[in-house]
Amino acid sequence: MAATAQYALSWLASFAAIYLAVVFAAHVMVLSLGPARLQAALGGAPWRSTVAALGLGALTPFCTCSTVPLVAGMHAAGVPPLATTAFLIISPIVNPATVALLATLAGVPLAVGFVLLAGLLAVVVAGALALVRVRPRPHDGAVGCVAAEEGGTLPWPGRIGRAVKAARRDLGRLTPVLVAVAVLGAALHGRVDVDVIGRSLEAAGPLAVPLAVLVGVPVYASTAVLLPLGGALLTGGASLGVVSAFLIGATGLSLPEGVLLYRLLGGRYLRALVAAFVLATVALGYLVDALTAATVPELLAGGQP
Repeated sequence: MAATAQYALSWLASFAAIYLAVVFAAHVMVLSLGPARLQAALGGAPWRSTVAALGLGALTPFCTCSTVPLVAGMHAAGVPPLATTAFLIISPIVNPATVALLATLAGVPLAVGFVLLAGLLAVVVAGALALVRVRPRPHDGAVGCVAAEEGGTLPWPGRIGRAVKAARRDLGRLTPVLVAVAVLGAALHGRVDVDVIGRSLEAAGPLAVPLAVLVGVPVYASTAVLLPLGGALLTGGASLGVVSAFLIGATGLSLPEGVLLYRLLGGRYLRALVAAFVLATVALGYLVDALTAATVPELLAGGQP
């Protein structure tokens, strides 16, 4: 119980600090640029902003819930929804530490393949939401109105003061949700039974890929924490597609993240995001199995340094 409470308080403090810093920076940027310059800086061709978001997401060492403050800041600053969604998907799945660890455990080819799969997944999910025209609900802060009236003309002390006030206001609105998320995350954290997961996936047969995704979402852990579990599943005979689906499902979405996204971006966007993410991850898992004829233990042994 004490460890659970300590984890919840630690997560809550770190999230609040990250959220305040990122949203403060977003408010300062909006207040400094004004609407025309903001569109010029963050607009442009959708593919260009999406590629930039993918690169940024792959370099940020955040878990799902730590990604949410950055998404909130991007949303408040007017970043296109296509780029925001791509960042939201890839950021918790890929980061430099994960790639290095995966290369050590399974070899460079599998590490590169995993990164490419994550990038493909992010583009597919973001593109699917754009095609069906599901967008995050409008940002409910007041920064947009301030920027439209006096963006770029307010003196710096005024910008800083307004940005601090707006960031504190936004965090205050989220506080009840954050407390609930911290409790939920602490209850889920570290309670992963490797044997149960392995047996369940082994017994699922052809349904192992979708089961891996559904089992992965409630796990709530980072990619680095789950990679040894993925290695154990591979060694135990699970297919590469099953393990890829499990790792992506467990790191790309989480229940606490869903609560935060519902509050920030709206229920319609969240439902579409989850549906597109699950379907795309299942499809990628089956695709990987179809493309890999060799067994994963052999690939794993071949990739050892």
